[in-house]
Amino acid sequence: MAKVRVHNITDRPNVDTPAYAVKIGGQRVRPGKFIMVDEETLTPTLRKLSGSAIWIGQDVPKKYKATSKAALRALSDNAPQMTIAQAREYLSSLKKEELLDLCDKMSPALSFTKEPSGQMLAIKIARAAFSESKILDPASFFWLRRWQKRGNAYIERD
Repeated sequence: MAKVRVHNITDRPNVDTPAYAVKIGGQRVRPGKFIMVDEETLTPTLRKLSGSAIWIGQDVPKKYKATSKAALRALSDNAPQMTIAQAREYLSSLKKEELLDLCDKMSPALSFTKEPSGQMLAIKIARAAFSESKILDPASFFWLRRWQKRGNAYIERD
């Protein structure tokens, strides 16, 4: 029987699912942890959760690495703000649907006459995020490390 690694990614902020433990083959995997299971124990229902609650495979994609809520909080408190190049790199790892959603999370929203490619969206969003003419939603752009979260409020860093 082939063993496969299953990661619980519900603790990641870029996953729309609230954090919860997932039961797989009689074992419980907690948020942010992984277990090794027989490949036969992965039912079609569990496979549908891949990418939204769990990740099946040896390594978690870059998009989900080091992005737990606790890791982001520590990064935002201690790390310097992102540069435009770092923002572009991060945005390049996102899906096109997520990039289109970010376009609506700034004011005025980014709009296009013809829908651009994912790579072009990443470039345009990064450029807009560093523009003085755009106001960003701190919750959606928290990964830029421009804000600190204190309770329910976002406070702009110096």
